[in-house]
Amino acid sequence: LGLCSRGSMDELYRIKMITYENSRIPILMQNRNGPCPLLAISNVLLLRKKIYIHADLAFIDFSQLVQLVGSYLVEFNPPHPNHDMRANQQQQIADALSVLPKLGRGLDVNVKFQKVTDFEFNQELSVFDMLGINLLHGWLYDPQDTETAELIKGLSYNQLITLLVDADTAGQPEPAQAVPGPQSDGADRGPAPPPPPPAAGADTGGLGWTAMPSVVSWAPGHVRGSP
Repeated sequence: LGLCSRGSMDELYRIKMITYENSRIPILMQNRNGPCPLLAISNVLLLRKKIYIHADLAFIDFSQLVQLVGSYLVEFNPPHPNHDMRANQQQQIADALSVLPKLGRGLDVNVKFQKVTDFEFNQELSVFDMLGINLLHGWLYDPQDTETAELIKGLSYNQLITLLVDADTAGQPEPAQAVPGPQSDGADRGPAPPPPPPAAGADTGGLGWTAMPSVVSWAPGHVRGSP
């Protein structure tokens, strides 16, 4: 996904009051264009009334927002009763809290194409799981297109891009090998004589004396995440 802000400590987000389900609820506005996962998460939690911002405030800064969402993440994941499970849970919470500030800059996702919930798991997506928020995408193939479905199957976006790159590279011609010329002994013998004409009856294919190899240029596309 694209960037919406630097996610620095001095970022300010404007607060706007809206009516939602017969209630006045604050939501956060972007300060720059582009997707911003942190604002999306915050607005979901505000609409669900899981976090609260005072109605008198006109702005909230980046550090306050990260603290607000982080506090709810800890509250939403109370200690597990099993000691071993609790240790693992605490590590997951710590990892999610360390990732949370990065969501002010953007989100890398690698989608799969069979379901709207199919993503390759990473640390950024763990934040959504630990906040109880479903992340969806719209990159699905037509199930009636059986040929495409058979080719894609359970592959991810990045895997398909790799296959396309490999196929494109395999189809490129081998580079022409340079033919070494005669070694010079330093004597000036003037210009080299022209090449001899083709033998009688030889098929030149209309190419004249020499067929120049074709050159194919390829620039790989940029992969990542976000669709």
